[in-house]
Amino acid sequence: MAKPFHLQPLVEHTQNQTDEASKRLALLKAQWQMAEDKLRQLAAYREEYQGRMARSAQAGMSVSALRDYQAFLGKIDTAIEQQKQEVARCQQNWEAGREEWMAQRRKLKAYQTLEQRHYARESQREAKQEQKEQDESARHAFSRHRSKNHQK
Repeated sequence: MAKPFHLQPLVEHTQNQTDEASKRLALLKAQWQMAEDKLRQLAAYREEYQGRMARSAQAGMSVSALRDYQAFLGKIDTAIEQQKQEVARCQQNWEAGREEWMAQRRKLKAYQTLEQRHYARESQREAKQEQKEQDESARHAFSRHRSKNHQK
């Protein structure tokens, strides 16, 4: 019977860590995607608001209304810049999460390789033991057969 792999608990622990890193990576990707979606929404809203301002200006508007439009566009631009920073932060977090996940995967693959080698050696050891037992059994059978023939 094959001896159990003495690092099996470590393989299982590393598999769990890899699974958790994968889940974190998916969450980070979703956060990054949401940040990009929000940035697109802000940009679309800015474009729409600027179009509204241009149409109002063509129709004629007061200086104070123009200043209000421009002030609000400034606030939207600030929000867009902040959201760009958020997108960059989310992307950095995702890249760090990806590096963590890849490191966990490499570690897991290394342990799994050791595990495979262990069981391959165990199989070879068992095969040699079985062959040795068969050879010894055959030798005993031959010896019994020879001793019966000599007794006749």
